[in-house]
Amino acid sequence: MIGLFLNLLDTQTDKDKFKELYDTYKDLLYWIALKRTNCNEDAEECVQETFFYVAKHFEKINEVNSKQTKIYLSTIVTGFAIDIYNHSNEIEILEIDNPDEIADLKYFESFHKIELLTVLDKVLDEECRVFFYLKYLYNYKSKEIAEVYKVKDSYVRKKLEYARRKLRKQLEERI
Repeated sequence: MIGLFLNLLDTQTDKDKFKELYDTYKDLLYWIALKRTNCNEDAEECVQETFFYVAKHFEKINEVNSKQTKIYLSTIVTGFAIDIYNHSNEIEILEIDNPDEIADLKYFESFHKIELLTVLDKVLDEECRVFFYLKYLYNYKSKEIAEVYKVKDSYVRKKLEYARRKLRKQLEERI
């Protein structure tokens, strides 16, 4: 399968860099996708979709062994995993029956630092977080995000607007 991805790249330097990227991150991305989808086949599909997307947009990869690259790839595979999971399973709403569980959740929340990433994780659902990261950390256009996740551009823009409003409200409450 890696041969298909390599055919999308122009130079031998890019091909070598992509091979290194693939070897470095394929297991991590598989693990992330498997945690989201709970299905080996779906996780493999997410990883392949991620590398296919990265090969088409390889100019966005600077260094292979960097935290930024790791987060970038993790964000993309998470988005694919969410999409596959949502299409293959109905979303379950978990109800907390035990009041002690709620108290525990509040207790553990007190350990978080007050910073933007914590607010993102706490306030936004996973899809909004992924869109937000791609837009504001990786400078994707909403149209590009829509192409990756096979949704309408207007859907991405509305999700980003919703995310900004939620973040602003949460941050203003903390001041």
